[in-house]
Amino acid sequence: MKPINSNDLKKEVRELIAGGEDPYSVALFGITTKYLLESQTKIDFGFFELLDEVDVIAGSPSSFEGDEGPYLELLALYYLIARNTLTFSQGVNWMTHLTPDQRQVILSWPKNYVLSVFDLIIKDDLVLHKDLKTGKEYLMDYSPEDIGLPEDKLNIRLLTIIVPTEKNYLSAMPIFLPLDDLSLAKIKRSPSKQEYELALLIECSNFLDAQAEDNWENEEFLPEDVGFYPANRKFGESDKDFARRLLLQSKFFQDFPYHTHAEALMIKVVQTFPQLFFSTSNAHALLEAVEILFTKAKFNKMDFELMSDELAFFWCLLIKEHLPREVEALAPYLVPDKFDDQPF
Repeated sequence: MKPINSNDLKKEVRELIAGGEDPYSVALFGITTKYLLESQTKIDFGFFELLDEVDVIAGSPSSFEGDEGPYLELLALYYLIARNTLTFSQGVNWMTHLTPDQRQVILSWPKNYVLSVFDLIIKDDLVLHKDLKTGKEYLMDYSPEDIGLPEDKLNIRLLTIIVPTEKNYLSAMPIFLPLDDLSLAKIKRSPSKQEYELALLIECSNFLDAQAEDNWENEEFLPEDVGFYPANRKFGESDKDFARRLLLQSKFFQDFPYHTHAEALMIKVVQTFPQLFFSTSNAHALLEAVEILFTKAKFNKMDFELMSDELAFFWCLLIKEHLPREVEALAPYLVPDKFDDQPF
């Protein structure tokens, strides 16, 4: 869930850094998100000019939702470090939890960023981005587990912005872009750095538009049927009977090898959040969340990007926040993802 104002964001940034998160990743998130939050109350015409140059249509910079969200966030970061460095510097100064050395590294991003299309290279536990314009390889500050890879893991090309940290490089949210060699060769002939960057952004915009059109044409327009799974307690029903009845609504848990442990967790959920179980509430998202907790040991950065607005993910975070010991106790009983091909 994204912060609703700058004060909430500042608190979240402080907690992330105090909790040991990488300060450069937090800064990248914080500075860009601060700009987007402020764009809800004031219009930056310079950013709209950039959107127009790369053929992106957006109602406002605050409308960063849906499939286009990561690309629009990438554009916002590019705008700040390439065209509006004053606002970027103000964002850095707003990050009061950085050390002086960290602040100087981040202030250097407008001079040292690289926006390009990269080959993704994974060597053991290392991730490298090879710039297809210059051939230079950059060692990244994250592991292969932090990347959500496409099914075809060969010849992965991605568009992103990378910026230096103290030792290696940090990447903004990447856009997987299947750019062919001929198109890349044409773009590489751009006479200036800015024109090269704009050509890549336009190519990415056209690719995303084409994908959206394909999805629209293939859409069957059938109503989504997730089913209604009653989440109300019957009169006189015990916690154990209620938890068991909830779990029996899920095919995943009907033949689950660790059903006793799932039942114990559900009992704690029922006892901890009694106000969330009533006659018109749907247990579908809760059942999906408990399934996720038994199939996924931890969430990475990509999970938060892709699932932050999903109700089942909210249930996962709610349970992990209020029942941390119970969730930790599930570790010996995790099963492979897709334990059942049709969980519901």
